[in-house]
Amino acid sequence: MRIAFINTLIKEAEKNKDIMLLTGDLGFTVFEEFKNKYPDRFINVGVAEQNLMGVAAGLALTGKTVFAYSIATF
Repeated sequence: MRIAFINTLIKEAEKNKDIMLLTGDLGFTVFEEFKNKYPDRFINVGVAEQNLMGVAAGLALTGKTVFAYSIATF
């Protein structure tokens, strides 16, 4: 499922420069292609899930389309 997600996100990011991907230090190997292709649109906030959502909200307020990736329990 993560591979389908990231492949679709990469395709969409090619068309939309406002797409950003944020992670809380999870899923790193799956996100390598996105990170390498769009380093300015990938943010790893570290193990700080509340911060992840705050950064995502702030970016969204500036017009970015933000995808915040974490696991369900957080």
